[in-house]
Amino acid sequence: MKREVVERLLAPLHKSLNDLQVAAAHGKADSFAIPGARVSLRADVVRQMGQTRNVLAAIEGSDPKLKKEWLVVGAHYDHLGLGDEHSLSESTKPEIHHGADDNASGTAGVVELAQYFAAHRAKLGRSVLFMCFSGEEMGLLGSAYWVKKPTIPLGRIAAMINMDMIGRMKGTSFSIIGTGTSPAWKDVLGGLEKHSTLQAKSGGSGGFGASDQQSFYSKGIPVLFFFTGVHADYHKPSDTADKINADGEAKLLRFVASTVEDVSRLKERPAYAKSKEQEPSGGPGFRVYLGTIPDYSEEEKEGVALQGVRAGSPAEKGGIKAGDILVEFDGKKVRNVQEYTVVLSGAKPGVPVQIVVLRNRERVTLTVTPAERKG
Repeated sequence: MKREVVERLLAPLHKSLNDLQVAAAHGKADSFAIPGARVSLRADVVRQMGQTRNVLAAIEGSDPKLKKEWLVVGAHYDHLGLGDEHSLSESTKPEIHHGADDNASGTAGVVELAQYFAAHRAKLGRSVLFMCFSGEEMGLLGSAYWVKKPTIPLGRIAAMINMDMIGRMKGTSFSIIGTGTSPAWKDVLGGLEKHSTLQAKSGGSGGFGASDQQSFYSKGIPVLFFFTGVHADYHKPSDTADKINADGEAKLLRFVASTVEDVSRLKERPAYAKSKEQEPSGGPGFRVYLGTIPDYSEEEKEGVALQGVRAGSPAEKGGIKAGDILVEFDGKKVRNVQEYTVVLSGAKPGVPVQIVVLRNRERVTLTVTPAERKG
């Protein structure tokens, strides 16, 4: 469907397609009826397979005991190429999507920190694995692959620090997401803020949603996600290098470097905590909330593989677990994410439904009561 057709449908409601797309991409999806509109469509899907790579570099810590544990400092290096279904460009013609902020800024941050700590290894207690992920824009594919086939056992990963879109700082403030994923973060971040001219704002206490830290959080690893905010050039060809606040990013990287150093020297490994914050990111804007996190890196012949469930969510209360494959919802077969979206949209808050999952290849029937979606 052409954008101008959609804009005509939305005009009587005083809504903009671009605004809705930006909001949905950042976890604030909003579905609604358009009075008098009826649309039919047909789509042919051709699956294309390709091979890409994560890029890793390791620096061993200087503490004889702590260096056996690792911190991961990561960012995704992929973007949208000439534009794909995630593009928010108003033009349908192929255009270079530069991705200067999303996420050349984060990638540059990883390289800069790796260079810095390579020259100052004595500052590190624990070892650090610097990682640039591919496939983030297609569903966290690179980071999800690594946590399933890690080059270092996950039991030795103490924490993950992620940087995604850190090149557009306004003034002296930035956001940190994941502040509730470990009780250790309060003291670490509080101590750093006292000696910094920057203002760190919480972008959310949970570890799910929006970027590669989710892959690690779903495996029980505390995370922190540094982010300087959404802007009008998000997922557009206009996200170019001339708009990067280089001085601001340099200041932020000094803060991140201090964070890495302090976490690497903590006497006790940061404890993992589940956040009960109901985060809408990644979920459809329906009236119900279930709390399941699909794993887009898994290719199932039937069903939807789940990377995790949110703490305190209806899914967790109903017994759904990370690693389950959801194959049936309220008597309806679920063969893929699209079908899951459809059946979930028909559920009602407070009305129990039977959900069938495959767990260790065995069918397990669970009763889950969807909650009303907030926000």
